Amino acid sequence: MIFKNIDEIKRHLKTGIPLPCYFVAGSDDHRRRGVVNKLAEISSGKNSFDIHRFSGNISADALADAVFEVTFGGGRRCILAEDIPFNALGDREYKKFEELVEQVCAENDATLIFTFAAVDSAPKKDAKSDSKTDKKKRDRFTPLKKLIDKCGGGIMQCDSPTKVELCGMMEAAARKYHCTLERSLSYYLIERCGSDSANLLNEVRKTSEYRGSGEITKADIDLMTSPTPDAKIYDLATKISAGDRSGAFVVLDELRSLGQNPNSVLAALSGTFVDMYRAKAARSCGKIKSDMMRDWPRSYARRDFVIDKAMSAQQKYSAASLRECLDILLSAEQMMKGSGGDDDIILDETVAKIFYINRKSE
Repeated sequence: MIFKNIDEIKRHLKTGIPLPCYFVAGSDDHRRRGVVNKLAEISSGKNSFDIHRFSGNISADALADAVFEVTFGGGRRCILAEDIPFNALGDREYKKFEELVEQVCAENDATLIFTFAAVDSAPKKDAKSDSKTDKKKRDRFTPLKKLIDKCGGGIMQCDSPTKVELCGMMEAAARKYHCTLERSLSYYLIERCGSDSANLLNEVRKTSEYRGSGEITKADIDLMTSPTPDAKIYDLATKISAGDRSGAFVVLDELRSLGQNPNSVLAALSGTFVDMYRAKAARSCGKIKSDMMRDWPRSYARRDFVIDKAMSAQQKYSAASLRECLDILLSAEQMMKGSGGDDDIILDETVAKIFYINRKSE
């Protein structure tokens, strides 16, 4: 059974009826672990003695021993296997895992959960290897998912929440602490603190506890939350595009105080200008946000807030000036890699040059 989205996963969890095997993957660690823990709870009947956790390089035989071990009180066993490197397994060992899945699903008196933070289902081919043989050896995840689905298990993908979903999660969290969070401030929290759901919920908790009850204000958020480096990078780009020279260099100093080295800041700033250039190109062709998410899925899948910022920021630049900015950023990157000079000075000079380009385009 393939669960297409988080709503289908939640409906399944509410039934309280476990399947014999699950494949749970996803980039959002908070959401994925929440799903896995709930699956373990309903599978074991909340008996922690019947939950066994494994991670990394465990053999199929060792996992099978845990699956078929006699439980306390004769209950259902739950086995969690995290980040097993299936693509690195030999044919014989991988076949044992397939046989284990088939046996677990046939007997249906235990639940086996494979969980992964990331799944590389299409690894790059080695130029010296045969493409068909190489893919069969190196992509174990696709056939494993197909087998689990065929045998009556469940396939769950826990991707990062959309911006709207994040807002809903934060507003619900605030209500648990007897506070309210306006939608505009939910968006502001994402811009300030990034899109990691676990971090956002923790920031809501801190701010709500400080507020005590009632409506959370922007001042509360500014006082109690910590801006992420990524959020600061966009703040830097925004101040540059707005012509706020002093504000931009204040942000640079803040990034340094957060422990960000010049190379990381430059790379993130370059990424921001790439986003703006793509947004400018898309708008010039009559494209909208959904087109960008489709055309660059690896960059923007489930990250619509990035496109929103890029669409807004690109209006301050012409396409020619954005290309010139990208040339300056590329030159700075090459200087940092090869000159042996002071990277902080190179970064400051780069920001100053972009300001000059911005003034020319006005």
